[in-house]
Formats: sequence, C-alpha cells, structure tokens
Amino acid sequence: MEWIPLLGAVCTLALGILGLVAPRQVADLVGVAPEGALGLSEVRATYGGLFVGLGSACLWFQQSEVYVAVGLAWLLAAVSRIVSIFLDQAFSGKNVGGVIVEAGIGSLLVAGML
Repeated sequence: MEWIPLLGAVCTLALGILGLVAPRQVADLVGVAPEGALGLSEVRATYGGLFVGLGSACLWFQQSEVYVAVGLAWLLAAVSRIVSIFLDQAFSGKNVGGVIVEAGIGSLLVAGML
C-alpha cells in the first residue's frame, strides 16, 4: 500500500477524533450551531464517530475498494459544497477552505487506487 492513501486515512481518522473530543470547536469550524446536548451528540456522531469509522476501516482492511469508497465520499462532499456555493450563494472563505480540505483528503485516498 502506498503512503499517500494512508495519509488520507490518517487525516480522516484525526478529524474524527477531533470531532469526538472537541465537538463545540468543530461545530464552530464548520458553521453549525448545535442546540443543547442532542446537538453536541449529533456533532460527535457525524463529525466524530463517522470519520473515525471511515478512517479506521481504511487502515484496518487495507483494501483499495475501501480507500476508493471513502475517497469518493470526501470528493462528493467537495462537489456538493461547490454546488451549494453557487445554488445557495454560499461563497465564503470557510466554504472554499472546505472544498480544498475535502477534495484534498479525497484525492489522497484515491491516489493510485483507481
């Protein structure tokens, strides 16, 4: 296995750990306002547990299909954000940064796998 996709998996895992341990900071970073304990649970689950699971699956199984599936999810998140920038007129530095991060991690994950 090449190191480039591994880097994408580690980034995914690290962001997930951040979502688990610092949900308020992650919510602020991505521009959501969790309401109460249920909102924090949602941030921990979505930005924490889901990303930890995806990054861990890549590292555990070491199968190109897993890396590609996770990479495509990141890449489609970037595409969806670009669509939102135009359709929702949501151009901002945070959204541009989001596109860069999502496309970057997605590209790392699929590098050499297709």
